[in-house]
Amino acid sequence: MDKNDKIFDEVTNSIIEEIRKRKTRKEYVLFKLKSNPFPPAGTPRFPQLPPLDEETKDKIINFIRSTYFAMKEKEYAGLTIIGDYGMGKTHLMKYIQIIIDSLSEHTVREEKEAMFSAITCFIDRPEDSPQMVIHRIIEQIGLDNIRKFVGKILIDEFKKHKNSFFDKFRSRQYLLTAPIKHWEKLFNEPAVSNYLEFIRQFRNVGGDLGKLQDESGEIIKRCIVQDATLADHYLDLIFTERKSSKSWSVLAGYASTRGMRRREVMFLNSIVEILCRVHLHQLYVFVDEFEDISKLKGASLTNYLTVLTTLINRQKRWALVVSLNQDSLNKIKEESTPLYDRLTSYTITLPPLTEKKAGQLIVRYLNLVRDEESNLIAPFSTSSIKKMLHIAKGNYRSFILLAHKCLEVALESDTSNINDEIVETATNLRIHEASNTTV
Repeated sequence: MDKNDKIFDEVTNSIIEEIRKRKTRKEYVLFKLKSNPFPPAGTPRFPQLPPLDEETKDKIINFIRSTYFAMKEKEYAGLTIIGDYGMGKTHLMKYIQIIIDSLSEHTVREEKEAMFSAITCFIDRPEDSPQMVIHRIIEQIGLDNIRKFVGKILIDEFKKHKNSFFDKFRSRQYLLTAPIKHWEKLFNEPAVSNYLEFIRQFRNVGGDLGKLQDESGEIIKRCIVQDATLADHYLDLIFTERKSSKSWSVLAGYASTRGMRRREVMFLNSIVEILCRVHLHQLYVFVDEFEDISKLKGASLTNYLTVLTTLINRQKRWALVVSLNQDSLNKIKEESTPLYDRLTSYTITLPPLTEKKAGQLIVRYLNLVRDEESNLIAPFSTSSIKKMLHIAKGNYRSFILLAHKCLEVALESDTSNINDEIVETATNLRIHEASNTTV
């Protein structure tokens, strides 16, 4: 096991340990459990649960390792998770996201020499255009964070020339200008790490705000994006008092129909550049239910696939993780082989549950709410798991939904063993509940 694998396991184990610390609900003592670990809607509440097989885990590790270090080689790698509805695609995507976030926090805290600094965004649907996906990315990063990042870039650039800062930016009205020793405080805490405090102190020492804005605009064009219009949008985020009709919503809608593809690429590049300059070296974007793009028709589908391919080809410092079914992936291959190749650098296929994996899944969930780990499937039995699997037809979501209901039925019946009869009762209750919902 290499260093990266160790960190991966440490992060996973620490997350699961936090779940185990949750308080015990008295009624579940009957099963020697703290609570019912199975989600009532079948959608996992604990995306921290690792994959059931080592092959999937290895693919995740290899994907994260390759994409994070690929930026140095200017290569791109994407990950596609393939499976039918209810097979655990969303669960696995959120697990990968949590691992990346945790790895980033872990290495920043304890592995400073091997910095893994990344940011993730999770988008639940692919929208109807890549343009909207970019806007969702920005929404998730957040306006305040974008401002903070751009502000840090500006201050870092000013700091490079702090010895000449006073002469360059002092007000023409010299009497209003504070002594140099007060200006030096601009590059000490708290001003040096907070652009709002920096600007406040800059005003207090009598700095020329107009000059500062002009120089900030030049820095943005030099360091973030050359396009003057987009650079102005970012400048407005920092200097909110500028007399402008531009706003964050305008920035989010920056890409116009004219030259859309070029502008979308420019927009994404600027975001990635901002992240890199504040030492977030990789952007991971998770797009769930990617099969929705197959609902697009004609020119709309062609445009979506073409623009997305262009975004990937022009910007290597991001990685796209998508989930979809096999039919939708085949359609993408038919429409755009280049995009298919980009998306499927790595693939994970989620097949129906087998008896062995169903038993492993039960144990994984039960161990979350046990005082000590065990390989026992109790209060379930081999027979009841087999029956549940048959009823669920191997569907991951249906299986854990039924497991939740079985535990509740057993609790109501005051029995500590879940047998075939309990499974049948739970199944009938689920059918009854579903019919009432649709009425």
